[in-house]
Amino acid sequence: MTYCYQLTRISRSSRFRELMIDLNEAAELSDLHPEMIEEFLRGSLIQGFKDSHGKIYFDQAGISRLRKIAQLQQREHASLRTIRYIIGLLDCLDAREQELQTLRELLR
Repeated sequence: MTYCYQLTRISRSSRFRELMIDLNEAAELSDLHPEMIEEFLRGSLIQGFKDSHGKIYFDQAGISRLRKIAQLQQREHASLRTIRYIIGLLDCLDAREQELQTLRELLR
């Protein structure tokens, strides 16, 4: 069975590729199985990048997010549904903090 999920393409000459971490290394860093990470990609919990050969990479923000997910899954024994809900709340909180920071800068 083949699954499709949205990945941002990176070019072979991209200087950001050097800063990217591939799927297997991301799995080691986050203590998650690569197939579980692909499940998170399918569920849009994380954002990945794909090169012209189809290899999947993650940036530092993606690795940080994977570690949060792993912590929720392993330490808190949260289900995928609960993880999705918590991550959504954290994203909303981050957006509101950014908005607040922007408004504070406008008031200065």
